[in-house]
Amino acid sequence: MKKSKRLLLNDPDAILARLTHMENEISQLKIENQNLRQTVDNVNGFGSTFVRWGRTTCPGSNTDLVYSGYTAGQPHYHTGSTSHYGGPSNTLCLPSNPELSNDTFSQVDSLLYGSEYERNIFAYDSAEEDIPCAVCRSKTASTTLMIPGRKSCFSGWSFEYTGLLASGSVSHSPSSYICIDSHPEYLQAGQENKNGHLFYAVGFKCGSLPCPPYHDDRAAYCVICSK
Repeated sequence: MKKSKRLLLNDPDAILARLTHMENEISQLKIENQNLRQTVDNVNGFGSTFVRWGRTTCPGSNTDLVYSGYTAGQPHYHTGSTSHYGGPSNTLCLPSNPELSNDTFSQVDSLLYGSEYERNIFAYDSAEEDIPCAVCRSKTASTTLMIPGRKSCFSGWSFEYTGLLASGSVSHSPSSYICIDSHPEYLQAGQENKNGHLFYAVGFKCGSLPCPPYHDDRAAYCVICSK
């Protein structure tokens, strides 16, 4: 039996067959390795962005900070006019390192103002403080959404942060709903009342909105979830 093995190992055809088999295995491993690299590259480029209003950092370990800056929007009213309530309603997160144009205007019809917390409901002594923001990228999710009226995510969704739903006043210019973090920060030296772009907590009103499950004049929670 030992002699048969020695003859087999010295057989050129057997050696060639073994080498061919090994080359095929190496080629297959190279293909699998390339596929794994492609998968890693796809995962690294995967993600969904969201804004964390009221904070300068992103939550958890599965998010990257794209940039932080200043919450801004159109003024809550136009000075010298009680009838001009047009203009954009969305809220922006302006970066702290802007690139400014050299173009100037003799008349500017649309202006961005910094945003302020208008009540202490967001945090102790938060009224009149200026609002920071952070644009974040979730590394493990393909979509994010803000759910109004909840402080926890539905099953199958990952929690990013929770807070209070906020918007402008009913008597001011149009505004958007945003979710201000439950542990808000303030911009440095931003406590002066400038009355620019203002945010108030949002409540519920029974009627067309069924109560229960909702309740009159309760501050509305909000939560940012990803999947």
